[in-house]
Amino acid sequence: MSYVTNFDQSNKADWAFDVSATDAETGDAIDFTGATVSFAVDDENGCQVLSGSIGSGITLSDPNTLSFLFTAAQMTALCPGSYKVGAIYALNGSTNQIFVGTVSIYDGVVG
Repeated sequence: MSYVTNFDQSNKADWAFDVSATDAETGDAIDFTGATVSFAVDDENGCQVLSGSIGSGITLSDPNTLSFLFTAAQMTALCPGSYKVGAIYALNGSTNQIFVGTVSIYDGVVG
């Protein structure tokens, strides 16, 4: 089971958010220690315009929380519009979707 989410984000500012998740069967918080995590933002043609992984835009702030950070410099590459987003993690031989959704990028206007 994955979460469905929607973001609104400026293309002139840092994009930072945290994610924690629970196991649908047990209700326990998911421990991401040792997991491989991948995040992607795709345009309307399915072309990847932003990505992240542990150590590259994603950190494990505690065993149950993933912290995502993309700098303003990275965000300026995104033109205003709607994009698809998603994140997965692989752990103990299983790959699971963390979330899927959209991000609406708006023009931050500043220089």
